[in-house]
Amino acid sequence: MCSPGRITLVAVIGAVLASAQVLTHAAVKKPGQSRPECSPDAICFGGEVSAGQEFRKLLNAELEFVLQPSWTIAVTPKHAEGDCQEFASVVNAPYRAHRDLNIDVSYGWSAEAEVSASPRQFRFVRNCVDYRTEFERLNAVLWPYTVSPAKYEEALAKLGTSPLGKGRLWITDSRVSHADDTPDKKLGKIEWMKFSVEIALPPGRN
Repeated sequence: MCSPGRITLVAVIGAVLASAQVLTHAAVKKPGQSRPECSPDAICFGGEVSAGQEFRKLLNAELEFVLQPSWTIAVTPKHAEGDCQEFASVVNAPYRAHRDLNIDVSYGWSAEAEVSASPRQFRFVRNCVDYRTEFERLNAVLWPYTVSPAKYEEALAKLGTSPLGKGRLWITDSRVSHADDTPDKKLGKIEWMKFSVEIALPPGRN
């Protein structure tokens, strides 16, 4: 007969394995599958950036869309508060692999693969209260040994359940280069890209 402690350990291991896809699995998109769209009541806009540049677009009085240099998709509070600086990273899996937020030739993705992956779909919380709630849940899921089994299971079940906005980004044109490739690194770089974005804000936040 297994002891209660052993049963609990087995349950935790099973839960961790069940959540592995959330943490590490990144779906591969095929190029050319979709063109930019703009749903009713969505905020839609376009832009272009060259390597090293940042792009910003105000969504409302409280939220801003940002394409951070190198590039990473982000939604930020207009007025940041201490640790509350960015609203997308805590609710977009996978958390330990390449994800739609990244357009940065990371995790072995080539420049060609990055610019061919459209649309990039992402979610974001709407305020710092929800950010801190999701941040706490995410920490419990990523480092389950720091919390009790019950706390881990609750965090895994509730991760990403705060009211969320949604976005999609299409890369519509781009220029890549392999001029700086080395024998050990041949992923290339994105020199320039043009994109379209669709943002659906949470109800009551437009």
